[in-house]
Amino acid sequence: MKNPGKNNRRALIASTCVYCILSPSHVAWALNITATPSVTVNEIYSDNIDLAPSGSEKSAFVTEVSPGLSVFGLAPRYRLNLDYRLQGLYNAGGTSDVNINHQLSYNSNYVVAPSRLFLDTRSSMSQQNINNNRLITDNVVGSENTSTVTTFGLSPYWTPHFSNYANGIARVSYDRVTSDEGELSDTDNFSQNIGLTSGRYFSKINWSGNFNNEMNQRADGDDVNFQSSSGLVRYNLNRLFSVFAQGGHSNNDFETTTDTNQNGFFYTFGGTWQPSRIFSLTAGGGNNSFVTVYVAPIQRLQWTTTYRNNDIGTNTGSVWQTNLRYVTRRSVWGVTYNEDTTTVQQVILEQQLQGGLFGNNPDNLNNPNDPNLFGRNLGLPLFIDEVFVRKRAEISYSYNTGKSVLSAQAFTETRDYQVQTTQDEVYGISGSWSWRYSPKMTTFLRSNWQNTDANTVANEPSSSSQLIDTSIGLSRVLGRNISGNLEYRYFKQISDDAENEYDENRITLGLSAFF
Repeated sequence: MKNPGKNNRRALIASTCVYCILSPSHVAWALNITATPSVTVNEIYSDNIDLAPSGSEKSAFVTEVSPGLSVFGLAPRYRLNLDYRLQGLYNAGGTSDVNINHQLSYNSNYVVAPSRLFLDTRSSMSQQNINNNRLITDNVVGSENTSTVTTFGLSPYWTPHFSNYANGIARVSYDRVTSDEGELSDTDNFSQNIGLTSGRYFSKINWSGNFNNEMNQRADGDDVNFQSSSGLVRYNLNRLFSVFAQGGHSNNDFETTTDTNQNGFFYTFGGTWQPSRIFSLTAGGGNNSFVTVYVAPIQRLQWTTTYRNNDIGTNTGSVWQTNLRYVTRRSVWGVTYNEDTTTVQQVILEQQLQGGLFGNNPDNLNNPNDPNLFGRNLGLPLFIDEVFVRKRAEISYSYNTGKSVLSAQAFTETRDYQVQTTQDEVYGISGSWSWRYSPKMTTFLRSNWQNTDANTVANEPSSSSQLIDTSIGLSRVLGRNISGNLEYRYFKQISDDAENEYDENRITLGLSAFF
């Protein structure tokens, strides 16, 4: 049974965000802020409302009435973006009940003192899957395997400038993550980040220092602490060559049964060769060693690749990282690979900051006609209090002609949990195409395929599932501030557990109005 106290807290967070934006204290920026109330009404038909296995399907109609508020602001000292929706569903999951869901995406930045002191605030509310065994893409089919996840955070930071001698940044952050179902503990996250770099006064010798500390205080599980400090001194021999010395200390505290984390002092000595702006090579040796290659053969292409072999830190042994970005007049290509050590709570906060906590289409959060608005992120890990090593590779592509937008993404991610010594493997491919073939009419086609192998460990059985999600539809402007949409959507989950297999066909007819 859901905790009514948590529901009240979620409502309080939402109302607080709205009040802070519209309160008289912000009247000075009224001309720069646009608040757009809206309401969306959808009638949805599903031929398998409870996602039952073949032969047990039950059809039903679901009515959705969702008032919302979108706020956009840009002023010399204040910037914000907010989307809130109070989703009301009748007969979700075929239960003849009325379900209310709070859904929020909010972030803002306030300049307290120009070029010196700033304040970031952020919050989110969404419904997500507790585990990957039975993937559900939205709230229409009910609350099974579902948790409402709420985040709230604030982060003041100071950027001092010490004449031409040094530049710095000091940031303190507080974030809270709560989940009303599942095994994920409510967590308070405290972090401190301090950095100082040499200024223009230092030409031959450059230096920098950093301190990072992050504490995850969990209500029910063991606390987690990540801490590292480092310093670097570089001497520029000439225009092409420089040498450096780097050292620091790693002090992490979390439960683990593997040897991927090692605390202690680390050091690296090396140099950089940069014969031109389009190429550089940096290498260093010590108990933490690395090689970094930067290539930019043309202005539109940049590619950085790093190989590390560390004895000290959270990711010891051989570790790769790469980041490629290629931009043309109409398209953007991207390739990334990264390895890090993190927690489920940190992943939720990270994706909330990047605007990707909601489904696979974060760029359209502000469009109530988007069928993926406030959808679920199917790539989240299991909702458990674990530290895990994450290895993720991703390829993305987007093409925009003005009237037509095409995008595609492929990814693979493995998660090695540090206590249960199990592993999740998730990989998939998705794509979308929208075409505005008249000023009032837009068609769209979206498809997503994802495979999940959960709890894979040597000599033990694992669970495997595949999800196929395909939709086609159109939206049309019906009048001033009124639009309609029609969508057909097909879902299919294939699983080695027959109880988690299902097929669903769904038709949605909707209207959206702005005020």
